[in-house]
Amino acid sequence: MGVGSGFAIAAALHCRDYHPNKKVLCIQGDSAFGFGGMEIETAYRYNLPIVFIIFNNNGIYGGLDTESFAGLKESGDPTITLPPMSLTAGIRYEKFAGAFENFKGYFVRTPDEICSALTQALSETKTPTIINIEISPSADRKAQEFPWLTKSKL
Repeated sequence: MGVGSGFAIAAALHCRDYHPNKKVLCIQGDSAFGFGGMEIETAYRYNLPIVFIIFNNNGIYGGLDTESFAGLKESGDPTITLPPMSLTAGIRYEKFAGAFENFKGYFVRTPDEICSALTQALSETKTPTIINIEISPSADRKAQEFPWLTKSKL
C-alpha cells in the first residue's frame, strides 16, 4: 500500500536506460499517494517523465463529499466526528507540482478533461506530471462482464 511511487521511479529509471521513448504511468488512489507522494521530488530531481495519476475519492475505499466532510468537521472534535477512513475532502494534489519548475499538475473531473490532461502529460519528456482526478466518494465499481473482476479477494 502506497508503494506505487517508488515502483514508478524504478520503472522510469529502467525505461530511461533501455526504452527511452517509453513513459511510466503511476496510477493510485489518494490514500496511496498520501503514503509515497513526496517521491515526486525524486522523480523531478532525476528528470523522470512519470505521469502520477491520482483517483481522488476523499478517502480509503471511499470518503465523504465536501459538504458532508465540512458539516462533520464543524459538528465537534474532528478526531471524534470524522470517520477514520475519510481523508480531507477536496484536496488539490496537483498543486504539489507548483513547488517545482516546469512541473505541471492538472485537476480534472470529466472524461474530456482527463483526455486533455493525459495528452498533455504524455507530451512531457523531461519532468513528471500529476493528474488529480476528482471522482465521487460514493461511486462503486462498474459492473464487469466477468464477476471475478470485481469480486473481493478477501
